[in-house]
Amino acid sequence: MIRDITIGRYYDSESVIHRMDPRTKLMGTLIYIVTLFLVKNPLWYLLCLSVILSLYKTAKVPFGYLLKGLKGIILLLLFTFVFRMLYTPGNVMGQFWIFSVTDRGIVKATQMTARIALMIAGASLLSYTSTSKELADGLEKAFSKFEKMGIPIHEMSVIVMIAFRFIPIMLDELNLLMDAQAARGAKFGEGNIIDKSKGVVTLLLPLFLITVRRSSDLAMAMEARGYTGTAETSRMYPLKYERRDVIAYVVMTIYFLLFLFLKTMVHAL
Repeated sequence: MIRDITIGRYYDSESVIHRMDPRTKLMGTLIYIVTLFLVKNPLWYLLCLSVILSLYKTAKVPFGYLLKGLKGIILLLLFTFVFRMLYTPGNVMGQFWIFSVTDRGIVKATQMTARIALMIAGASLLSYTSTSKELADGLEKAFSKFEKMGIPIHEMSVIVMIAFRFIPIMLDELNLLMDAQAARGAKFGEGNIIDKSKGVVTLLLPLFLITVRRSSDLAMAMEARGYTGTAETSRMYPLKYERRDVIAYVVMTIYFLLFLFLKTMVHAL
């Protein structure tokens, strides 16, 4: 299950979304997540799902690639659903020991789980279609005006870039650790959920130590190359809006206006 995690990995493909300016993709992801959490109507979730499916098809990223990655967080989604279902008051529909299942709990649990799954799907598309360098440049360029207010935008963008670069590296290290322990007789894919969780716990300490060592090596390498975080750096490919970005902003505006219209209609009813 852990080997199947694809979240945070760049998916190389020739599509219009891959060629978009990272600022456009960041804004689209932000609008998508905000609208996703401001509406509770299930019909809106279906609309978000249809939008995500369309975007994945446009980006030429197989939707099965996302589903494969979601296997790694299925426990999180399951825990969210069960916790929300059991601890939300309402009309009791069933009872087990000290826990009660309510009608409102089922609705709230479904909404919360759907939101998280759709949010991860949208955020994953951003990482699938943008490299860590593109995301860092887009973040720095989009919020460069805040530098005058004393907010360290450049440093924050570097942190984002390093974090995204470390995700696939750590997943590869995790796979190596699993292979090494499997060669010594460990069985990660067998047993119930508790047994599998115990197997994962044995990987946390060596993975943590590897992460610390790699972070230290990266810091020393950056310092040896004279990086201070303050000097202006040039870019081989400066960010520039193209016609496709303008079209994307128009589509995002229509999407947001549709969101406001549906939200107003729901409140009116």
